[in-house]
Amino acid sequence: MGVSFKTNFGVCTMRIIFLDWNCFDKEETKEAFKNLGHEVYPFIHDDYNADVSEDFDRSFKELAEKKNIDMVFSYNFYPVVALACRDLKLPYVSFLYDSPYAYIYSYTLAFPTNHVFLFDSSLTEYFRKGGLENVHYMVLPGVPDKIDRMLKKDFDRKRMSSDVSFVGALYNEAHNFYDRIDFKNAPYLDGYLRGVMDAQKKVAGYNFVEELLTPEILSSLQETFPVDRGERSIETEGFRYADYFINRKISSEERIEFITALGSRFGSEYTVKLFTLDKSFSVPGVKNMGVAEYDTEMPYVFNQSRINLNISLRSIKTGIPLRCMDIMGFGGFLLTNYQADLFHDFIPGEDFDFYESKDDMLDKVEYYLSHEKERAEIAANGQQKVREYFTIEAVLTRIMDIVFERN
Repeated sequence: MGVSFKTNFGVCTMRIIFLDWNCFDKEETKEAFKNLGHEVYPFIHDDYNADVSEDFDRSFKELAEKKNIDMVFSYNFYPVVALACRDLKLPYVSFLYDSPYAYIYSYTLAFPTNHVFLFDSSLTEYFRKGGLENVHYMVLPGVPDKIDRMLKKDFDRKRMSSDVSFVGALYNEAHNFYDRIDFKNAPYLDGYLRGVMDAQKKVAGYNFVEELLTPEILSSLQETFPVDRGERSIETEGFRYADYFINRKISSEERIEFITALGSRFGSEYTVKLFTLDKSFSVPGVKNMGVAEYDTEMPYVFNQSRINLNISLRSIKTGIPLRCMDIMGFGGFLLTNYQADLFHDFIPGEDFDFYESKDDMLDKVEYYLSHEKERAEIAANGQQKVREYFTIEAVLTRIMDIVFERN
């Protein structure tokens, strides 16, 4: 029997539009809403990520009025949806899992019909201090039932299994904006940013990159690589340079550094695997397996790796990345860099473990490779906590409670 929610017009089943794009866990989320007793109407349109679209607006409103919709839900926030929901006076619930995410700085964020959930508590606090009380913190969900089903099927155990694995982009592809900056005529800018990056690498738990982008440095960046914030954006002048250029570059260097160190120290004795977009990347002692498809392969990789490494994007200031929730939810052992929000709901050494530096990471990998019982117990504890408190249904229930308590 599904669970209904108390609203200002009584206890009811909600009729929900689900923005259906190529997001993670979309089928599981639609199913979770149905299990909670709600009716779900998927809406697909090519212009979902446009700033403005008359065709999207017309099609969306037709569906909302035809089905007498009560609420709209999407992963990530989309201004074109916010505009339509404002006109219809419909609650628009968005749950972000991407970081950085430029649309969060849209002027449409302030619409009272929005209910925005962020997985990073520091970013949530930033917006709330700015007067946006419709922005809330929420831990991303895991999907432990998914791996339960998948393990009943045959899979390529040889490809998915390893002693140590890392799944994620290296950000060394063409999308790396930092490497497009022409420093030939800006040697001071080059040296300054290099110093900022080297300093940030030494600090876990606090990101100061944007704070160090002085007006003079931002002016120099605009001269060498102009960025148009857009007239509809309320983002700070340094946001895109900090998160899309510099923090991404730091993350790229850290991931390559750490993976190289893993291969050097453990590659001759253990199986170290990298699952990433760049099939050409190669370092001694590491097997580059290419991409692990999110729905069909990644759950197996996390479950079948003795140690799953997380190296967070530096733009995620305090939040628990989706990768961490997936690792624990799929029954994997999580070894991650320090992320403050993890400590609110999970216990280090019991549900997961963390490292404070590259050397600390290497030492803890060595420790857990030789303490199999402790490693397995921690992995089991992490999955059990996700199963009890952070399934999609549990998280959606908390979200709906917040939304309709506000209404």
